[in-house]
Amino acid sequence: MRVLIVEDHPEMGKWLMRELKKVKWECELTDTVATALSLARQGTYDVILLDVMLPDGNGIELCEELTTLGNSARIIVTARDAVSDRIEALDRGADDYIIKPFAIGELIARIRAVSRRTTGDRGPVLEFCDLRLWVEERSVEQQGQSVELSRREFDLLQVLMNNSKKVLTRDQLLELAWGYEFYAESNVVDVTVKRLRERLNPDGQVVIETVRGIGYVIRPVHE
Repeated sequence: MRVLIVEDHPEMGKWLMRELKKVKWECELTDTVATALSLARQGTYDVILLDVMLPDGNGIELCEELTTLGNSARIIVTARDAVSDRIEALDRGADDYIIKPFAIGELIARIRAVSRRTTGDRGPVLEFCDLRLWVEERSVEQQGQSVELSRREFDLLQVLMNNSKKVLTRDQLLELAWGYEFYAESNVVDVTVKRLRERLNPDGQVVIETVRGIGYVIRPVHE
């Protein structure tokens, strides 16, 4: 990930550089509109972070100009929190708008999100037969059609797909999908499997099979 930071506050700029480099991103820092334009013309950036108030111009106006210089995602990073500023920024080409102060984890997540949108990358995906599960999006498709799942159904399906063709006990499923133990008499796994089966296409290529006395396994229908 290549990130251009356009920030005129020295301490903020250094902090952003330091934190983004911790996740192994290549960063460059400038504090002016003129230099930002020059760098954008010379190189390709995945994401450009833009302060609004800069010594030689306005970050929102710069954002609009940058839309003509490539496919870089543009995020406004500013202390200005007026709704009118946010609307103007988004109307003029910003992909996101984050208000100072913010947690660095949130900024990193937003950078990843806008980068995926601009590149068409939906993040890590699990595939098994006609099922596709996007881990970060928490979305599922079967035969190209969206499958609406609850949080628990999604977590259970992810565990089954990560262990495809492997029989998992109910205790293993509880630990892996729920992360904590229920009372021994709880039937939460059986109930969630039942609902998950109802969500999946009955004419699809996968089956969640009951292994009597043990647990469950996801496998191809014709195996």
